[in-house]
Amino acid sequence: MDINIIGSGNVAWHLAHRLFECGYTIRTVYSRTEKNAKALAQQVQAAAINDVAQLPPADINILSLKDEVYVDVVAQIPSSEAVYVHTSGCMNAEILSKLGENFGVLYPFQTFNKKKQVDFSTIPVCVEASNDTTLQKLQTIAATIGGSVNCLNMRQRLHLHLAGVIASNFTNALYGMAKEILDKENIDFDIIKPLIKETAAKVDYLHPYDAQTGPASRKDWNIINRQIAMLDNDHQRNLYLYLTQTIQEQQAKRKNEEL
Repeated sequence: MDINIIGSGNVAWHLAHRLFECGYTIRTVYSRTEKNAKALAQQVQAAAINDVAQLPPADINILSLKDEVYVDVVAQIPSSEAVYVHTSGCMNAEILSKLGENFGVLYPFQTFNKKKQVDFSTIPVCVEASNDTTLQKLQTIAATIGGSVNCLNMRQRLHLHLAGVIASNFTNALYGMAKEILDKENIDFDIIKPLIKETAAKVDYLHPYDAQTGPASRKDWNIINRQIAMLDNDHQRNLYLYLTQTIQEQQAKRKNEEL
């Protein structure tokens, strides 16, 4: 099966490598920046182009772009009977409908960075398609490259993306805040990493509410108030208080569920 990769960012980079590793033929890599197209294309034995109108025929065309450029790029692609899919958690598949009848979504649900390898065999891959034939093709690809295949509609995918932002991006922002606190006292960030890993590992066998510990969970307002006073600014203090209240509300909800 021949594949064109349209994009050269983090998701496109990892997806192209995984597809190539699994035996798919990558015909072409497109990027508006020729240097970026060549950098990825060379690693997956593909041609590099910086004019999307020059895409060669392929069985599957995977668009992996920033959401804000899809409309412009799609407008430049000639229509065909090939399959066109995007990798966005938030974009409607219908944006590809002008390219032909066979379109859909191939959304690997993971955070990607070119500097960090990922184990694709553990990654859930979400699919959606305009028809059954296209869906079967996407399910086959997803099963080959990923850890599980999940058929989600647009509404479900939007909610999954929202949950991912909260669980990953927001949590990472809190790691950054924790690092700032440690840096002020010349404490190495490595000291907190075992705690981070153990907390994340608990959700494999505990409901998140049941895994919660700490002063908010215990309603230890003596420690809570002391720690709020230690923070540098109102933004951090308000965030600490809001999250404390959120934890306490979750604990109360959990208790009611158990009654």
